[in-house]
Formats: sequence, C-alpha cells, structure tokens
Amino acid sequence: MQNLYQLKTTEIPFEKLFLQKKQMAIRKLFFLFLLLPCLTNAQKAVSTAKPWAYWWWMGSAVDEKNITANLEDYAKAGFGGMHIIPIYGVKGEESKFIPYLSPRWMAMLEYTVKEANRLGLGIDMTVGTGWPFGGKHVTEQDAAKVFKIKKDGEKYTLEVNPTKQMVKRAAPGGEGFVVDHFDADALNHYFRPFDSLFTLKNVGVRAFYNDSYEVYGANWTPKFLEKFKILRGYDLANHLDVFAKDTATTDREKRIWSDYHETLSDLLYDVFTKKFVETAHKFGKIARNESHGSPANVLDLYALNDVPESEFFGSKPYDIPLYKQDEEYEIKRFGTPGGLILKLASSAAHVSGKRLVASETATWLGNHFKVSLKQIKPIIDESFVSGINHIFYHGMPYSPKEAQFPGWLFYASTNFNQQSHFWEHLPQLNHYIERCQSLLQNTQPDNDVLLYFPIYDLWHTAGRSSKIHQIDAHSILREGMFKGSLGIVANELQQKGYTFDFVSDRQLVNFSTQVKNLKSYKAIVVPPIKYLPLKTLEALNRLKQAGVSIVFCEKLPETVNGFNDIEKRQAAFDKLIKDFKTIPSISSWQPPLSIRRETMAESGLQFIRKKASFGTLYFITNPAQKFQSGKIKLSANGVAVRLFNPLLNRRSITDFKKLGENQIEISLDLLAGESIFIEVLKQPLKNSALPKSETRNPTSETPITGTWQVDFLKGEPSLPKSFTTDKLDSWTNSSDTMTQYFSGKARYTTHFKVEKDKLTKTAWIDLGDVRESAEVKLNGKSLGVAWCLPMRLPIAQGLLKEDNLLEIEVINLSSNRMRYIDRKGENWQKFYDINMVDIGYHPFNASNWKVVPSGLLGGVRVIF
Repeated sequence: MQNLYQLKTTEIPFEKLFLQKKQMAIRKLFFLFLLLPCLTNAQKAVSTAKPWAYWWWMGSAVDEKNITANLEDYAKAGFGGMHIIPIYGVKGEESKFIPYLSPRWMAMLEYTVKEANRLGLGIDMTVGTGWPFGGKHVTEQDAAKVFKIKKDGEKYTLEVNPTKQMVKRAAPGGEGFVVDHFDADALNHYFRPFDSLFTLKNVGVRAFYNDSYEVYGANWTPKFLEKFKILRGYDLANHLDVFAKDTATTDREKRIWSDYHETLSDLLYDVFTKKFVETAHKFGKIARNESHGSPANVLDLYALNDVPESEFFGSKPYDIPLYKQDEEYEIKRFGTPGGLILKLASSAAHVSGKRLVASETATWLGNHFKVSLKQIKPIIDESFVSGINHIFYHGMPYSPKEAQFPGWLFYASTNFNQQSHFWEHLPQLNHYIERCQSLLQNTQPDNDVLLYFPIYDLWHTAGRSSKIHQIDAHSILREGMFKGSLGIVANELQQKGYTFDFVSDRQLVNFSTQVKNLKSYKAIVVPPIKYLPLKTLEALNRLKQAGVSIVFCEKLPETVNGFNDIEKRQAAFDKLIKDFKTIPSISSWQPPLSIRRETMAESGLQFIRKKASFGTLYFITNPAQKFQSGKIKLSANGVAVRLFNPLLNRRSITDFKKLGENQIEISLDLLAGESIFIEVLKQPLKNSALPKSETRNPTSETPITGTWQVDFLKGEPSLPKSFTTDKLDSWTNSSDTMTQYFSGKARYTTHFKVEKDKLTKTAWIDLGDVRESAEVKLNGKSLGVAWCLPMRLPIAQGLLKEDNLLEIEVINLSSNRMRYIDRKGENWQKFYDINMVDIGYHPFNASNWKVVPSGLLGGVRVIF
C-alpha cells in the first residue's frame, strides 16, 4: 500500500505537511476499509510461487457446483490461482449464458472468490471480456479512431472516423466497440460500470488485468492536435501533408513522424495506463498489464504496473536430445519466441523495483492435443533466466464435469485443464515451478548493465501498419526492433555473459536526477543509433559525471529527435556529444572491473544471477548440447556453495576454488534440458547434514533388454489387448489396430539383472525415448515420474537387487484419440466465434493426422 500513497515533502511548510499527513492517514484508513474484502476473500494464503492459469469462462456459463469442482481439482494439482477471462460461449448452452457484469455474473464472481479463498487460491480478472478493452457501453464517440488525410489542390484536411473494431472473442454482454485508449473521457466512461459495481461490493479479486494491446488501426483521438501542441510545442495541423504519405523521406517528415509517435506513446502512458492502474488501486487490487503491442515505449508502460506481464507465444526448436517441436508451427508467420521479448517486461520490473514479473505461457506451443510436458519445461526455464517469476499458463478453459471429452476448449491455448492428456502428471511441473519461483520471487536482480532501448530511430519512420509502430511480442525478433542493431548488441552482451536490463529514455532521466536509484547498475550501453533526445544525452552526461560507465557501440548518435526548436537543441547536443567515446563492439569492450562477466554463457548455458540474503543466487539452464559436464566460473564471492535441484527437490554442497575477487570455480554436471540453482553463501554452513554433490559422469551402464509385458490400464476409446514384445516400439504398431486411436496409460513390465559389484554404486534409470511421460516402479517402489528431458530418475540406495522387477506406466498424447473422434464425425466443435482452429488457423480436423508414436520406444538403461 505504501507505494500507492507516497507523500512528496520537498519544500512543504511544516503546518501544511502536518495537515497533509493527517489527511493521508484518513485516506489510508479508507483504503484499508476498501481493501478488507480482498484480505478476507482473495488474499488469504495465496501463493504466487505456484503457477496460475488463464481461466476462460465460455459464455460465462458457470454454476456453483462446477466452480467448486473445478477449483478443488486445481488446488489439488498445485495451482496458485486462476485468472478469469469471459469469452464466447458453447453452442447448445445458450440458456446458461450469464451476461457480463449482470447481478448473476457478479454473484458468480463473488462465489468463485469465496471458494478460491477456502482452497487457498487467488483470483484475478480481466476488466472486460475477450480483448482489447471495449464493450456494449462503448459508444461510437468513445470508440477507437483512425485518421485519414484528404488533399484538395494544395489543401490538406483531416478526417477522423471510428475504426469499427469490435471486442475480439467477446463474451455475452461484452460485445461492442473497442474503446479509444488515448481519450481520458472515453476511458472514464469505460471504467464507470466497474467503479459502480466494485464500489457497491468490492469483490476480493487480487488483480485487474489488461491483455496485450491489439487495437488494430487506431492512430488518432479527438483531442490529439490539442495534446500534440502542448507536448511537442507546435501545431501539427500545419503539417498534415506529412501524414498524407505512407513513408517519411525528408528530414522534416521524419522528425514530425517521430513527434507523432512520441505523442501516442505519451497518451498511452499518461491517459490509458495510469487510468488502468489508478482504477485497480482504487479498489485495493494490483494491476497486471501486457503492455506489448502498444505503439509506445513499452518499457515505460510495463513499469507503471504492479505486475508487468510478457508473453511466450509459439514454439521453437531446442537442441535437446529427443525434443520435438511441432512441425506444423509456422515460424515465417508467427516468428520464434525468445528471452529478449520477455526481458522487456522483466527489465521494467527490475528498474522500477517490482517484485513480480508475469508471463502468459505456452500460447500456441503446439497443435491441440499434441503438447507434452517435456515441451513445456524448456520454455519455463527460458522464462526464468529472462526474469519471469510469476507463470500464468495459457490456459485452462472452464469445463463442466458433465461435458464429454474433449470438453470445452479455447482455440489458441495449450490445454491445462482436467481433460488434458497430461493432467495426471501436471502436478510434477507445477511443483517444479513452485520450487523455482519461491527462490526467484524472494531474491533481487543483480544485473550490472543497462542497455538503452532506442525507440527514436524507429519513431523517425512511418509505421507499415496504420502508420504506427506497435512493439509486438509476436514478430519483434523477426521484423521489429530486435532485428537490427539493438538485437545484435543484446545478443553480444548475452553471449559474453554480461547481465543487463533494458532502459528507456524516461528511466534514464529519472536515474540521472537520483543516481542512488541506479542500484547495482554500473554501465549504460547504447547500440548504434542516429537519433537521441537532448534530455537523454544530458542524463547520460550527469550519470557519467557520477561515475557510471557510458558505452556507445560503433558510433555516436548524430542528432536530436523531433522537429520543434531543432537548431537550439542540436547546438547543445553537439557540444555534449563530443565528451563521449565509442567502442567497436561488445567483444572488444574492456569494462571496469566492477562489471562482472559470467563466462559460462560461452559454453551455451543460460542463467540469471540474483542477490539474496544469503549471498548470490544463480538459476542455470542448459538448452543445448554444447555443455554437459565441466568446470564453470561464477562472478561471486562466498565461503560455501550449495546446489539445489528443483526437479528432484534436493540440496547438496559442493567444493569450490577461489580464483580471485568476485570469481570462484566449481564443477558442474548439467545435461541438455536440465536446470540447477547455485547458492553462493556469505556465511559458512554450520553442522550441515546436506550430502556432497557427486559427479554424474557414467562409469558403466546396463541396457535393459528382454521381454516386455504391455498392459493397457485406462484410457479411451477402448482398452487395447495386452501384448508381449522383445523389442520396444510404439504401441501403435501392435496387432490390435485400436492402439492407433488409444489415449491413456499402459504399463510396461520386465525383469533385469545387475552385477553384484554395482549394487552399491550411485545409479540412475534412463528411459530413453518416452511418448510422453511415465511413472517408474522398481521392485515395487516408486522412483517418481519422468516427465521432462532427459527422461532420467535417480535410484535410491538399496533398491537395486541382482534380480529386479521394473514397471513403467506410460501416458501418451490424446492426438490419436482425436483422429478417432473426428473420423467418427462426433460434434465436439460447437463453440461460437472462431470455434476451433489448428495451429495454422485453419479449421480444425484431426481425421487426416498421422498416427503419433506412443509408449516406450527404446533405449531404457541403468546408468552407474
């Protein structure tokens, strides 16, 4: 709460200050009064370390019985909370639709929060339906606007019209125009129903949420000329000829386009985002916001929110043995996701002191019914090293218990609900995330470098779509800002092991007035650019004088931004810029000794380094095969080193060698696909009962061969016949043709022998190629569930015998079952709006899919 009501005391007389403090105390009491429903309903024992999920209310056709049943399932599976998003409904269920914000809808929201509180779950909600903000109460006057320039002879006139965009995937009662995000009056009208409802009864949801900015074509607002003149200092109406063109070629045109884009950014900052955050805080909620997609400097927008939220959209190939990317994912169309996108949100959180950084995770990771848990873990790990620490699965459709498989589904998600083929083993992933986020949320960022985000070079051009530049999370690596010099420098910093956050012009100016807020940052790197605001250059100069290293890559900026008063600003710019120097590249940079370099990055390891009460924390993941085992150096000081394996929930201690100030060396085994926490401790461990870490370099192995008994335990559409085999292969190749349609669980049973001299050795079982996850039992004792790559489980001492019984219960995907359902012509695709589409956005049809291999495919062995 204290960040919601900060009192500025500079140059305020004592008497006035006392009165203001008294008024502030009254305001805080009133705020606490409003907050009580949140504390008693939603925020009791809520865990942010556990993963949360988008929870689509289809048609808002929810009822008390199924809300309770679903929430109880979610709590048992290890979730921390749900985020309600009302969307389009299910055909045939119209009588159950509940209009958005109606008394019945609000009653269902209140009931949900009450039940979630009972179960220790949190509830967030979208402040609208579908996306972006809009609805039936948005009039044409308040709707998003687009401009058009008409030329009559030498005269140019401005015509402004509604874009006519409607809310995408709207729920019943939420249909209507998208609101004008640049207009304060329109936004006040938009939020008025929420103000009245939550003032009447402040239902205790934890957060208000805004989805990614997907306001298509909106590039104007009625008061734009007035705002522009105030912000930029000249009348844009005198330069309408510039906007009649689709490109900017002359210096004048480029500068005016830059001022136009900057004004849009300012409006999204001062009008929309501030209003959204203010609305959340008014009712004691936190503000979660996906700022990407905005025609703005998204770093500034992210930083305004309590929880900046990014998005991991799509699929990518990882160099992990047996990892499979969905072959139908179209990289040319959707791009390749990556950590730099996620770092935009985490950087804003780090720079502005926010504890939580969220991410919409696993959106279109693969086609429906084809995503496995082992595809999800690498993107979770990449999210963590990119600064994300509050995972939101995308997602979990509300589906009533009586709905037959595949239940109610959302068209663009990885399905995490009870109908998912991996539901039984999903708690394994959830517990892994909880262990990781418990550490990541309770430590501080420890990055040395700020990388300037050069928005003005982009803004000096006309946007290709609606003449604006939307910082889009979906294509930014392919054709956006990261395609050019910014991406080159960012990747060089990562490859060399320098830890960094992105920084905006606004943030640099703020830092330069209060250098103490720079925290651990010791250098600011500026990629090759042409345009740099004078205020930013002045801020860099002040920071340089304060001892911060300022690094310009390749060249110095040439000129100030914008059009107004350019001669005066350029003269001041030219005078200052001469005092700065350049470096040829990051590879040739010789930074001050205080700037640490983590050389493990050159081995292909990805990491995040954080400050902790005990010392320094590293989370390290290995996304490729370049590194497997060896010595790594850590840029940290300590007197002891502890390892934590979040997959196995095991801690151990390890030897280290001190190489110098801020540098130690340890041995590390980390196969492709694995992850580890390293804790470098400031204080010695006293009476530690922790085991010492052991190398996992194999000295020998025992392949498990012989006869396997395969029994189908549960699944649909029917249980295939049991069979025996001497060669492991997909169960779809058995003589029973129903195995080609089966989705469920099968048990593989065999016996194997181990030499007596190996029984006391440390041992692991490697399952080889598993489709898709499996619980392993050895001599009647469970070794756990193998659900991520590499598919290995430790064998506890004393479990191995000379003669051993091995049982492996495998769960496959549901794609083969969907082949069967679509070939039979069952009517399960009964959703409004877009209904169901495949990963390429074509009408969904699994009837022609190839049979997907299932079960144990070979390579089972014991490693000693």
